[in-house]
Amino acid sequence: MSPTQAQAAAGQTQSVAVLRAQIDAVDEAIVRLVAERAKLSARVQTARMNGGGTRVELGRERVILDTYRSALGPHGPALADSVLQVCRGAR
Repeated sequence: MSPTQAQAAAGQTQSVAVLRAQIDAVDEAIVRLVAERAKLSARVQTARMNGGGTRVELGRERVILDTYRSALGPHGPALADSVLQVCRGAR
């Protein structure tokens, strides 16, 4: 490997490390936001049940699934479903 190739390889390794660090930061933000969403969802569920309603509103969940599909494409609903499962809490 020539010195130029070695420098390029080292630069790519550093770039990958930087990009992975950025991904890790985004993942931390996602986890924090999902936890915040779960707390808000619990409050909504409590308020709805205190008002005589159900804990889960399927029409609202369909809107959320559609929102994720529109924003993220065909895999969006799978992500939305995972988020909804986390935010529904204990049954």
